[in-house]
Amino acid sequence: MPDTKKKTKKTAARSGPKSLATYLDQIRDDPNEFRKVSRKVNPMDFEVTAILQHLEDRGEFPTVEFTNPLNLHGEPSKFPIVTNLWATRERCAEAIGLPRSKAGRELGSLFAERVPRKIQPVVVSGDNAPVHANVLQGKKADMWILPGVRHAEMDLGAAFLMGMVAKPPGEDFYNVTFIKTFPETGHRGGLTPHSAHIHRIFKLWEKRGERFPVINILGHHPAFWLGTLNSTPWGDNEYATAGGFLQEPVRLAPSVTWGKDFMVPADAEIIIEGEVDPSKHTIVDPFGEISGQYQPQELAPLMEVTAITYRDNATFQDIFSGHREHQLMGALGHAGSIFNYLNQKIGGVTAVNLPFSACGRYTVYISVKKTEEHQPKQLALAALVFLPTLHVAVVVDDDIDVFNEQQVLWAVNTYVDPDRDADLMKNLRPPQDQRGMGSNRLMLDATRPTHRPFPTRLRVPPKVMERTKKLEEWLDSAKGKKS
Repeated sequence: MPDTKKKTKKTAARSGPKSLATYLDQIRDDPNEFRKVSRKVNPMDFEVTAILQHLEDRGEFPTVEFTNPLNLHGEPSKFPIVTNLWATRERCAEAIGLPRSKAGRELGSLFAERVPRKIQPVVVSGDNAPVHANVLQGKKADMWILPGVRHAEMDLGAAFLMGMVAKPPGEDFYNVTFIKTFPETGHRGGLTPHSAHIHRIFKLWEKRGERFPVINILGHHPAFWLGTLNSTPWGDNEYATAGGFLQEPVRLAPSVTWGKDFMVPADAEIIIEGEVDPSKHTIVDPFGEISGQYQPQELAPLMEVTAITYRDNATFQDIFSGHREHQLMGALGHAGSIFNYLNQKIGGVTAVNLPFSACGRYTVYISVKKTEEHQPKQLALAALVFLPTLHVAVVVDDDIDVFNEQQVLWAVNTYVDPDRDADLMKNLRPPQDQRGMGSNRLMLDATRPTHRPFPTRLRVPPKVMERTKKLEEWLDSAKGKKS
């Protein structure tokens, strides 16, 4: 275990626009938040994810930098790997400019407040774009120079897991979505556009039968990514949403391949520019996904690389797939979006959580100041309709902490009458999901019944809890009183 009391020299903060490097400077000197692996690692031989798994098994969730990885050619890579960045709520809060003390119950609502606070991007020239410091085209645009990570035992191969950007034909808004890119060769790779908006964009281009541009962004400030993970409506320019989370405009530069017709984030670490030919497909998956299970093989779109650009001293960013980081980074955005939607439609919601026990995707806990008996079921149904990935919605009273699963399960075991409070909705979704719920969805009203006499939950008086909350003023030191 690291010596957390050890004083370290603070890394000098970098000036200029926010980037992955400027955020890493904030945490680099704290061994609880940042660890470095200088020993040579082979990401294709699972050494990166094995080390992350050992840390997780010890209850430790630092961001980890691997400074000496091999690339996909099996040669020393010039790009270090940074991963596990979103594995704690405190780092997620800090990344978007919130105090770590707001990382609990408040984070979801504060996160939701950021979604409509868009900041429009600004345009800079390619000469002023750090990501264009190094440009590779033609045969030199080789994805295999990157230290791609093979994450789980049965994965097809290495997968790049950061965001892909695309825009629909005839439109000028950009969609940023986390999808997998499998670098089949150095110059082509399979894509998995499963989320709704990016899938729709691909289908629109496919209908026209035209090649279309996409980019992979393999590293940026964590707030950039958190801004793109919300359930925003079709037509939302996610560069502007990301700016709201960065609290400064995303700087955009003309792409190397398409110029001003497709703009790229100037302060990204590494960008792969490519074109998708709707007539070509390749095999992708299996891959260990967020559910902790493998996605089966399928035919998927094929990207052909046109250019790779990267900043000086660039870092390759990865995600620890199917684990805490992967689950939390998406759960926060979905929780904030659900919070906004439910309060706009129904009201009374005080907190929303998508728990780790359901992979941050499949179950939602909602707390409410209940005013009517039917209100919890309205909220549960609305949440399930709003977010298609949800399987179960549990609604509790606002005195239940939805971030404390023991309290939520206490409410379920104490307040739920299965005959009245549990509802199974059959055939609500297409039946392609092979997990246990399939096309069905479950609602649980775990609020205290008000339609009949019911025991009251015990508590220590709040005034006394407030008066005694500074425990250091009440407890003797751990070594006991001095004699």
